[in-house]
Amino acid sequence: MADGDSANPSTAGEDQPETRAPIETRANILPDPRVVWMVFRRNIWLFLGVVVLVAGAAATWTLLQTPIYSATASLLIDPIAPDVVNLKSVTPDLPGTSDVVDTQVRLIQSPQIARRAADAYAKLRPNDARSAAAGRAELASTMAKMLAVNRAGLTFVIDIEAESTDPQFAADTANLYAEQYIAAQRDAKVGANQQASTWLTSRTAELRDASSQADAALQQYKIANGLLSSNGATNAEQEVSTLNQQIAVAKADLAEKSGRLAAARAQLRAGGGGADVGAALGSGTIGSLRQSEAVASSEVAQLEARYGALHPELVKAQSQLKEIRVQIQQEIDRILSNLEADVRVSSSRLSSLQGSQSRANGALAGNNSAGVGMMALQRKSDAAKAIYETFLNRLRETSAQQGLQQADSRIAAAAEAPKSPDFPNHKLAALGGIGGGIALGLIAIALAEYLQGGVRTKTDVERRLRVRYAGAVPTLQSTLGKMRATEPPQDYIVSHPLSVFAESLRALQAFLLLGGGAAQGGRVVAVASALPQEGKTTTSVCLARTAALGGARTVLVDCDLRRRGSSEQFIHEKRPGLYEYMRGEVSLDEALVVDPASGAYVLGTSESQQDARDPLTPNNLGRLIAELRKRFDVVILDTAPVLGVADARAVAAAADRVLVISRWAKTSLRAVEAAIDVLLDAGAKISGIALTQVDITRYASTGHSDTYGYQKKFRGYYTN
Repeated sequence: MADGDSANPSTAGEDQPETRAPIETRANILPDPRVVWMVFRRNIWLFLGVVVLVAGAAATWTLLQTPIYSATASLLIDPIAPDVVNLKSVTPDLPGTSDVVDTQVRLIQSPQIARRAADAYAKLRPNDARSAAAGRAELASTMAKMLAVNRAGLTFVIDIEAESTDPQFAADTANLYAEQYIAAQRDAKVGANQQASTWLTSRTAELRDASSQADAALQQYKIANGLLSSNGATNAEQEVSTLNQQIAVAKADLAEKSGRLAAARAQLRAGGGGADVGAALGSGTIGSLRQSEAVASSEVAQLEARYGALHPELVKAQSQLKEIRVQIQQEIDRILSNLEADVRVSSSRLSSLQGSQSRANGALAGNNSAGVGMMALQRKSDAAKAIYETFLNRLRETSAQQGLQQADSRIAAAAEAPKSPDFPNHKLAALGGIGGGIALGLIAIALAEYLQGGVRTKTDVERRLRVRYAGAVPTLQSTLGKMRATEPPQDYIVSHPLSVFAESLRALQAFLLLGGGAAQGGRVVAVASALPQEGKTTTSVCLARTAALGGARTVLVDCDLRRRGSSEQFIHEKRPGLYEYMRGEVSLDEALVVDPASGAYVLGTSESQQDARDPLTPNNLGRLIAELRKRFDVVILDTAPVLGVADARAVAAAADRVLVISRWAKTSLRAVEAAIDVLLDAGAKISGIALTQVDITRYASTGHSDTYGYQKKFRGYYTN
């Protein structure tokens, strides 16, 4: 073994005892994809069996289940419904909050909706046995149990799902629940609107009477307190206002007339006899008299110039002139008297108006005192009228909404009768059965590998046991395929020297005999195993025959004196053998038996050892092997199981090299490890481990580098 050689350097031409590192645990070995594939291929039939079993069980279970159909109707909660008329609704729209939508989910599942849905189903399917009035409550309960209401995420969509063995019943249930929920919403709004309208009608009538009573009380108070008004003011206020205007006019008129009178008097005092008084100058009468005066003056002047002072014509003319002037003066005096009279009239009128003003102000003060009570009554009347008008307008709006009520939700998608059942889901069941079968198949492979626990691959030998891998010896039947073995393996290699089985023994022989390090004069190989029934004797016989058939002088020594494994195949009569030779009773030639089939010699026994004396002592073994080296090229020592018989240790220690045999996938790793430790402690030179009874029909039986994995490529090289 390479590791052993590096750990124990030796001189050329000598084998040294093997040493091994501790066994590696599986956790320390990185998984190799090729190893995984190898394990899978090796257990492919177990895997397929589990897959078929699980898939069949899933199919059987699916076929035995009662199909359940599922139908779903979707509701859309409309938090802002369109208004047909722009009026305030008695029942406002739902607010667009998440908790409100969750509340509607619970309301859909209420017993009221269930009863409505059951009644609607009875009308929709009157011939259905479930529609009977006596079982209506049971129908409602059944529909409620088969229902599932869920909100679609955080949206305003609510899915109403119904499950039943009847697909049409499932679809009807989902649709009826959606329809009856919407109808219940609409009925609630209509009922609330009607109730509000009735209440508003009675309340409006009460408010109308109250408003009329308040207005009548106000008017009666106004009449009783003289607070009647027009154009927004009371009579007293209007009277005071009129008197104030008239007094202002009277004062202006008095001032004007007093001024004119004062001016006239001032002019009279200044002289002129009042001829220049403004009122006189504006008089038509005075104007005519002035013209007459002018004519008379002209005539007097002419007469004075023509006649004397006593001329009758002159006197007459002067008398006329004087009379005209007297008339003018009288007219002026009359005008002044009129001015004085106008001043007195205006003064008297002003005094009268001022007296009336005093009385009106007194009445107004009384009205103002009574106005405090009137304002209270006015406010009460206005408030009653405003409340009445508000309720009246609300009544009109409510009446206008009759028949226009809209639900806060609508059906987004109606449920349809499903064509395929929701349970069991055949596709899902098939996928689950196949997937579960694959998973359980892989678990079965892992469990089978774990439970087997034997040495199986080259990796187990080299990495876990730290011993060289010598090769594998297949079972004869696995090399024949569909053919049946008609002879034992030790005979088959003779009759079929070019077979796969014979080639495996030649490969094992090459590993043992062509490697360097054997002592000169012969090669002594001990074949050992940890436990019985591992194929050690068959391997020993086949190795001996293979070497002999190859032309080497070969001897097979049966060192298992208790079981006589090799001896039974060649010695069929009582005769001296190894036991007698060791005791010195016979010579080597007398103890040897020739195998006519191969020419190999056999040193065995005709009987099992019966006494306690041990002939396989180190001295006897040394003498035996020394003599065999001289006469034979190859010496094969078939030993007893190492863990059961102590003789095997001495025999192995006396050999040039030891081949440890382990039954493929059967012998435990710990048993082989214990045997190796015993042999190493005894000083045996372990060359490697060979796996026997390998089933090469199982892919990569001994690892991903297994030569038997390429057997099909070498069919032309073998004959069976």
